Amino acid sequence: MNKTARYSIILMVSTMFAKILGFAREISLAYVYGASSTSDAFVLAYSIPTIIFAGIGSAILTGYISIYTKINYENPKKAKDFTNNVTSLVFVLSTIVLAVFLIFDKQIVKIFAVGFKGELFDKSVLLADLMMFSILFIGVYFVLQGYLQLNDGFLAVGMVSVPLNLCVIASILISNDENYKILGYGTIVGYAMSFLMLLIVALKKGYRYKPVLKFDKNIKRLTFIIFPMFLGKTITQLNSMIDRSIASVLPEGSISALGYGNRMLGFITSVFVISITTAIFPQMSKLTAEQNTKKLKSIFCKSVGIVALLVVPVSAGIMLFSKEIIQIIFMRGAFDMNDVVSTAQVLFFYSFGILAFSIKDIMINVFYALGDSNIPMINSVIALLINTVLNLSLVKYFGHSGLAFATSVSGIITLIMLGISLRKKIGRMGYRSLSHSIIKMLISTMIMCVVVKPLYNVLFTATSSLYLSFFISVLVAVILYVGLNILFKTKEMGMVIVAVAEKLERKKA
Repeated sequence: MNKTARYSIILMVSTMFAKILGFAREISLAYVYGASSTSDAFVLAYSIPTIIFAGIGSAILTGYISIYTKINYENPKKAKDFTNNVTSLVFVLSTIVLAVFLIFDKQIVKIFAVGFKGELFDKSVLLADLMMFSILFIGVYFVLQGYLQLNDGFLAVGMVSVPLNLCVIASILISNDENYKILGYGTIVGYAMSFLMLLIVALKKGYRYKPVLKFDKNIKRLTFIIFPMFLGKTITQLNSMIDRSIASVLPEGSISALGYGNRMLGFITSVFVISITTAIFPQMSKLTAEQNTKKLKSIFCKSVGIVALLVVPVSAGIMLFSKEIIQIIFMRGAFDMNDVVSTAQVLFFYSFGILAFSIKDIMINVFYALGDSNIPMINSVIALLINTVLNLSLVKYFGHSGLAFATSVSGIITLIMLGISLRKKIGRMGYRSLSHSIIKMLISTMIMCVVVKPLYNVLFTATSSLYLSFFISVLVAVILYVGLNILFKTKEMGMVIVAVAEKLERKKA
């Protein structure tokens, strides 16, 4: 098993653990507050630091890795100075963003939730003011994540949200409607602990910070690259903001339902997609520095194939069992059957776009590795426009479910556009070979669904146990899907089996 595959597995396992804790956070919120005004205020306030800084933070992370790789390839001695300079600049930028937000907090929160009024609006502003102090940690820990990715510290990168989730869960459990401020303090402490964990691991990997603050040629290169990245990633976040803003004029709990559904979507993409893209991006950047386009295309095809192998059956499973999944994960405490149905509808419509979102993430990283951040930015603008138009059209007929479906449709359309642009840029990408594999995966998935849904109905009728019926059905689905892909000789399934067999042989040896 090669290094990239090994790191991908490490990231999948660690990210899955971290995301399970993320679900525990959502379950805790649902248990204590349900889909209420306090949960709406928390979900909105919690998302603001991410939406405001995730765009530039992710852009800095990606641009930092790309430029660091080139600097290290040309002159390794300058790489450390570059890291220190980026760290200093990011902290200064974070401080400026925090100051601006605190001055214009009410106006900014109003943009995020046009329908919030009275006590709900005041709650949201207060929580947002508190949580925005987290940005001082969020910015720098993006740089630390980049440093760790370059120095094989993938376990810490995958576990980055664990301290945050633990602190937020604790704050939810000890808070109530009267002392909801604790939710804000818990978020600040959580981000501080996540930053501290990354810093400790980075120090062990050789990271040493020395204050450097200068606008040299490498920072100019970084600025040139990250500005379109920032716009593209921020625009992507704006899609979520627009969804929430429109949902704020819908019945109470709509924002929370979208949030819970989006959390499920984020779990899948984080575990199966971001784990792989995080592991391969440093290698893509290195291949670009070496001008090895042929190997770059090969990594792209393998990554898309493996992601599709994992994501296609998961998407179908969500379509079949969206209600049961939400019941198992969230239905307890104040989260009742009405909340289950509302959230399951969102999850069902999000599932249509999971494969498109997954492949699109890999394509975008290819562009970034090539030093082209303009095409992804333009694609994000188009996605925003399509999503907004579809939101306004579909929300009239389908409510908050229409917002989820609009997101999926815009993702599919812009994936096709991005794929065409990538082929024009570097030539044939192997789409035909990929399509053959994906067709085999789709056929296997269809057969799996035809067998598993009736099986679940029989089991549930016989046992009346949601958990037992569901987990037996999932087990049968996995066995059937793997077996069918082996029977159809799906190339990616063969790659996975060979990789696992090699790992087991090494352990025996």
